[in-house]
Amino acid sequence: MNDTEDAVRRLFTVATQDIPPSINLGHDIRARSRARVLRARVLLSASLAAVVTAATVITLSAVSPPSALAQVTQAATRMAAQSYRVTSTRTLVRAPGAPTADKNPVTIIGEFDPARSIGEETVGGGAQIRYVGGYIYIPVFGAFRRTHPGLPQKWVKLHVPPRSSTTVTPGDVASLGGITGVQPFNPQDLLALLKSADHVREVGPASGPGWKGSAYSFTVTVRTSAQPHQVMGLHGTVDVDQQGRVRRLDAVESVENTVSKVQMTFGNFGIGVSVSAPPADETVSP
Repeated sequence: MNDTEDAVRRLFTVATQDIPPSINLGHDIRARSRARVLRARVLLSASLAAVVTAATVITLSAVSPPSALAQVTQAATRMAAQSYRVTSTRTLVRAPGAPTADKNPVTIIGEFDPARSIGEETVGGGAQIRYVGGYIYIPVFGAFRRTHPGLPQKWVKLHVPPRSSTTVTPGDVASLGGITGVQPFNPQDLLALLKSADHVREVGPASGPGWKGSAYSFTVTVRTSAQPHQVMGLHGTVDVDQQGRVRRLDAVESVENTVSKVQMTFGNFGIGVSVSAPPADETVSP
């Protein structure tokens, strides 16, 4: 070691003797280093959080809400899985050769539990119609009573085969009115048609006592399954509440040259429905 190096070491030793004992140069350097690392980690975490948030926003915005058709179809499907009370008014607008008296509105009030395939309704002046399983029970009167005088049975029992959304129409069961003098009307038939709807679009908000939702316009064109095959058209609006249930339907139905206006309201979801078939000795099957 030369004289220069010795002099430097002595100067450094003397200089450090004046540092207060509370100061630790090594500790301060390490503390500043840790602070820089911590700040870097905080900035990195904030950047990652921003990236995740942005990605979430982009993902959510990329998921489109259900289309109007999907909303209506889902509502019609949901109606087949729960019980309800329905009020329906049918008005004949135009029919070849129909007298003026036949154009009066016919009101139908009923309760249905589609999941259990049961329901009953009161038509017009008080005729009760029952739906049990795959059968409709209609009181014996009208044309059937006139062609079968003295008939002891009280009910006509008619089998209704399973229907698809493209073949079920109110026009298919209209022929039953020619047998019994009264036309049954199962609201599920009309709701099933919504699954075949096209030109569906949301037209605005909808509301009623205790509910809010959206109104959708729709158009349906199908062929009746009953012979002779006829083209049936249905167009109007359907209101769906925020729980995805049909609340109201206002439509115009046309079967060839016969045109009717149909208005239906649904409520009392989840009610208990109790319907039984009439005794076998009180029924007749044409």
